Amino acid sequence: MGPGLYPLLGPPASGKTRLVLAHALEALRARGRVWWVGLPHQRVYVQELFGREGPFLGLEYLSFQALYYRALAEAGWLRPLLPGAGRVALVAEALRELHGPGVAPGEARLFARAIAELKRFGLSPFALPKEGEAGRLRRVYLAYERLKRGSLDYDDFRRLALKVPLRLFPRPHLVVVDGFREVGPLDLAFLRRLAQEVPVLLALEVLPQGLKPWETLPPRPVRKEVWRLANPVEEARHLLRALKRALAPRELGGEGLAPEEVLVVAPEERIGGLLLLKEEYGLPLEDGRERALAETEDGEKVLALLSPFPSGRDLLALGFSALGRRALRLGLAGEEALKALAEREGLLAEWEAFRALRAPGPDPLAWAEEALERVGVSAKEPFLSRLRLALRVDRENPLAWWRSLLLDETLPPGVGRGVPVLPPLRATGVRARRAYVLDWVAGRYTLGEGEDYFLLEELRGRGLLSRLPRRLRGLDPLFLEAVATRGEEVFLLYPEAGPSGSYPPVEQGRRPDPLPPASRLEALPPTPFRSPWPSGGKEPPFLETLRRLLECPFRAYMERFPLREEEDGFSGWSFLARGGEGLWNHPEVGPWLERHRAHLEGMRFFVLWEREGYRLRLDGVRREGEALHLYRLLPAGAEPEWDARKRWTEWKALEELLDGRFKPRVEAVHLWAWPWLGEPVPYSRRPFRKGDRIGPLEAIKPRLEEALALWQGSPFAPKPGSHCHPCPYKDVCRKEEL
Repeated sequence: MGPGLYPLLGPPASGKTRLVLAHALEALRARGRVWWVGLPHQRVYVQELFGREGPFLGLEYLSFQALYYRALAEAGWLRPLLPGAGRVALVAEALRELHGPGVAPGEARLFARAIAELKRFGLSPFALPKEGEAGRLRRVYLAYERLKRGSLDYDDFRRLALKVPLRLFPRPHLVVVDGFREVGPLDLAFLRRLAQEVPVLLALEVLPQGLKPWETLPPRPVRKEVWRLANPVEEARHLLRALKRALAPRELGGEGLAPEEVLVVAPEERIGGLLLLKEEYGLPLEDGRERALAETEDGEKVLALLSPFPSGRDLLALGFSALGRRALRLGLAGEEALKALAEREGLLAEWEAFRALRAPGPDPLAWAEEALERVGVSAKEPFLSRLRLALRVDRENPLAWWRSLLLDETLPPGVGRGVPVLPPLRATGVRARRAYVLDWVAGRYTLGEGEDYFLLEELRGRGLLSRLPRRLRGLDPLFLEAVATRGEEVFLLYPEAGPSGSYPPVEQGRRPDPLPPASRLEALPPTPFRSPWPSGGKEPPFLETLRRLLECPFRAYMERFPLREEEDGFSGWSFLARGGEGLWNHPEVGPWLERHRAHLEGMRFFVLWEREGYRLRLDGVRREGEALHLYRLLPAGAEPEWDARKRWTEWKALEELLDGRFKPRVEAVHLWAWPWLGEPVPYSRRPFRKGDRIGPLEAIKPRLEEALALWQGSPFAPKPGSHCHPCPYKDVCRKEEL
């Protein structure tokens, strides 16, 4: 094969990699040198393909960036490299110069992506129109290029590689470019230039316009099955059971596949859930997502240091364990809440040390170096370099930018030893003997094609901008085909429905045969042990607890002890009952108390009466001779509730008082409702006297007898209904059922 460009065109899984692999092996067996150009995450897969054929010398795997870097290095054209975070920082600096200090990290990233696309297709700022948002991009692009002088970003390497004299040493005998869906015009121009000296095999799914294929490969059949599961939980667990069977040895009833022969493709948001279950199933699953610098162990400490709303987790990460554990248990976040917690728990010294650690001081770089040393960050330079970039953007407030740049900085993919669980884009160019694809429903696997913010579709067809590709090209079917052919045999799983309703599948499937248990939890008996509901209250209940027993026995069980004051809304009244120190001098409460002194003199608060089988809790009782005043004390702004279905206490107390069961004798009883800071409201103009008919008691007596019988013997099981909405115990009953 002589020098030249040899394009191979074929759909996904058509055998392009196998064909170029055969040519590469032929060159290696002849003691030649082969450069294999692909995406960084495909390196391990390609090396495994060559490893199956035996040991070879002369193979070198490169990305396009590494190829350009080598070309510039051999010609002596290298200059300092500006990484991706540096590009965002310089774009932010350009925005601040043009539009003032109000620049957010997201805005800078939007401009940086647009500039990167323009440079990737060889367009200068002068190719953009001067009006509108495209004109704004033009001005930012010009300022960015001015600020960048003396360094090179990734796209500058691509541009300069077209001008640099090629001094390939040692010269490769074959260059293979594989694993890409398509290549841009600058990449293609460099490959044409390279092909003048060495043969270049270019394998693509979509050929650039004007390039004719050297060979076209037809689609290759792939064994494929589509499985239909009821919901996402059943789908995930069926997948894990299938993986367990695939990896188990044949003598144990499995299929004996090696971990490197299996691949799992899943939407990025589903991968974390699968990895949480790997310990339960004993599966060697490897996280195939890109990791950010902030997701490393050191990065988590730095993020905790920079968190705008610190939480218990941040305190624990930085070594403040006493306050951190308490805050994490209570779910607190924010400096005000943590300070209040520290004051209450007597941990102000720990809180002040945390605050001092987070205070930048006049020299942010010196502070950052000392803080990183104190929290135990081993490799400080990657973090300090991002801080220097953040200081270029905003010297007054660099911490928000520092945090953003750390979150954006991705690390090179690691080499795993288990079953890789890959998001769809990182599964491109990688295949296995068997692949499982999760969530095979419409709209889940898409390239997200949409119009660009700066350059709409009609602008991309005018003048120099016609070099840019259209954003709406309908490549989703090709992407779906690529996802569905990641293995020699592929199993596509989808749930029929989820929390948002039914899911339309990409292809209709069948319900798979049930698989045997694959974890300890699944091997447990199908009817697990559940503790019985409690029954038989030991202490006499409050009367209102008995009333609620008929609504929901479980709530009544939870209220078997006296109600907490904050649940009953008596915060003000309770303070007054305990003496109310300072209330009479309060500017709002004092005059109100003085105005109602006649009602308050001689009042006894929260009186408990022991009755046969139950207890009464009277909010307020005041005696005037042979007349007794009963007060229903309410929170501020509350309306009184006298309905026998919702309140029993005052009516039962009224009955016993008028029956003469107490000495001294009571001739009249007045009922009052009194909200805090409000006016006492009488139930009626005339008091109740002996012999009066009390209508609510006729409804209360049979229900009270029923409730007493239930309290003694029936289980306190939950009874759902409309009364669940104001229940102070929320979903405790549902948690008990689990």
